[in-house]
Amino acid sequence: MAFSWIELDGVLNMRDLAGTRLAGGDRIAPHRLVRSDNLNFLTDHDVAVLIEQIGVVDVVDLRSCYECQRIGVSPLEDDPRVRMHHGSLYPETDPSSDVPPWKASVDAIGSANRNDELAQHYLNYLRWSPEVVVGHLRVIASSPGATVVHCAAGKDRTGTIIGLLLCALGADEQDIIDDYAASGQRLSQIVARLGEAASAGAATHGAYDTPDQSTPPEVMARFLELLGGQQGALDLLGSHGWTAADHEQLRRTLTSPHTTVGSRDGASARHPGDGGRVPIAGNVPTTGQQPPAESTTQDHEL
Repeated sequence: MAFSWIELDGVLNMRDLAGTRLAGGDRIAPHRLVRSDNLNFLTDHDVAVLIEQIGVVDVVDLRSCYECQRIGVSPLEDDPRVRMHHGSLYPETDPSSDVPPWKASVDAIGSANRNDELAQHYLNYLRWSPEVVVGHLRVIASSPGATVVHCAAGKDRTGTIIGLLLCALGADEQDIIDDYAASGQRLSQIVARLGEAASAGAATHGAYDTPDQSTPPEVMARFLELLGGQQGALDLLGSHGWTAADHEQLRRTLTSPHTTVGSRDGASARHPGDGGRVPIAGNVPTTGQQPPAESTTQDHEL
């Protein structure tokens, strides 16, 4: 496995994709592409490590408006050194709804053919929100430092974006599968912490600690098959405006060492007063913080 775990108090599923081999023999450079679970529990020390040591400049938050309103946002949200990019992979026609935007589609996944149906669900992310996906990839491609991509548990939505990106860049299929499956090593802890993030009294502890929430390698293998390999990934992205120039910029950014560690320069392009929030066109959560609302066991899509 090419990735390395990043051990911080406030996260459980954070990995640096450094060392992942891409087509042509290039490798992803250290502190360029980081994937993670929810960032709400980051401590002051965690924030200092991410910004001053790892050089985080951009954060891609894949969570829905439903989650951000009820669970809240991370301490990085208002840090002037970091640019936040919000864009959900789920259609959200009514962000104020009490029903999670994923409920119908996730409930439709059966246990008998779970691996195939979950892989198809991942592909649906790209069909539901193609402009959001392309926008997020352009954020990664243009970042002068490290980009963190995260959702709630850091396995399904994050796994899809990372899997697509790596596939498009010609990473070895087994490396992509191994990275995806690694989230399963910490699933019980992740689920317990998601319960802590919900409102007081919500019965979410252990609610997802079941085989149906696992990350078996067969799911990512099937997803890559449905994509059609590197050319299929490029064709899919290309049909939604991704260009050869975008592709080359992404490859060059991820394989080039950066020098933004400990610096604020990476976030200096922010417009005054925007709070560091950069919405991605499409399914965009509201940016204003609201008090967490009472939550139930359906309040998290991992």
